Amino acid sequence: MSINHIVVTTESFHNHDKYAIISSNIEYITKLFQENLKEDKISKEALYSYYVDYYLSHILHGDYADFIEGFSNRPKTLYYIRAGLEALGATKHLKLFNKAFPLGEKTRKITTQTLNYKFKKIEKVENLIQLNHDWLIVHPQLLIMNTDYIDLKVQEHVKKYKEDKRYVKIVKQLCEIIEEDFIAITAGDENNIFNKAWHFKTVQGFYYMIEKNNIVTLYNSFTKEEITQGRLVANKTEKSMVSEFISQMMA
Repeated sequence: MSINHIVVTTESFHNHDKYAIISSNIEYITKLFQENLKEDKISKEALYSYYVDYYLSHILHGDYADFIEGFSNRPKTLYYIRAGLEALGATKHLKLFNKAFPLGEKTRKITTQTLNYKFKKIEKVENLIQLNHDWLIVHPQLLIMNTDYIDLKVQEHVKKYKEDKRYVKIVKQLCEIIEEDFIAITAGDENNIFNKAWHFKTVQGFYYMIEKNNIVTLYNSFTKEEITQGRLVANKTEKSMVSEFISQMMA
C-alpha cells in the first residue's frame, strides 16, 4: 500500500454519475481523518481532489463571504485548495481564488459580491465536478477496490503510516517553533547517519534542517539563511525508542 494511492471503489469507477468517484475518494480520506491521520500521511493527489470538492461544496451551500470568514485563518486548507485547482487545470477558478486569497497580501482584490457572481459564471464553463472526475478517472495512482475491502485498506494504511519517524517529529517541532504549517518531507536519507539533512516544505515556504552533535539547525532552502537552532535531549518519560526532542532553542 503506497501513501500515493488514490483509493476508490470499483462501483464508483464504473458509475455513470460523475460525482461517484469524487465521493468515493472523499469517503476514504474521511475514514483516515477519523483515525486521526494528518494530511502528510495521505496522498497529496487524493487531497487535491478532496479539497477542491470541499471548496466547491462550501461556496455552493453558502457564499464567498462565509467561506472567507471561515477559512482566512486556515492556511493549510487554502494551500490544498489552491494546489488542487492548479492540478485539475481549473485555471479560471484558480485566478478567482487568488483574488479572494492573494498570496503574500492581506488586502482582498475583489468584493465578495463580485466573487459570488464570477464563481457562478466560471462554473458554467469550467465545471469543477467535471474537471475533478476527468482528472481522477485517468490518474496513474488510482487504486480501484471492491467496497468490501475498503475498511481493511484503511486499517492497513493507518497501521503503516500513523506513527511519525524520529526525523519527522523533529521537523514538525521546528515547524511549530517557526509557526508554520508542515506539508511534507521533500528529500533526505534516514540511512545516512553522517549527514542527517532533511528538506521539507510548509504552506509558507521551503526549508532544510541539519542535525549534528545533538544540535538541529534550520535553514531557508532558497537563501541558505540560518533560521534557528535547537538542542536535542533525551525524553526520559517516553517509552518508545524515539526519545529525543528539541528542548531548548539556542540564541
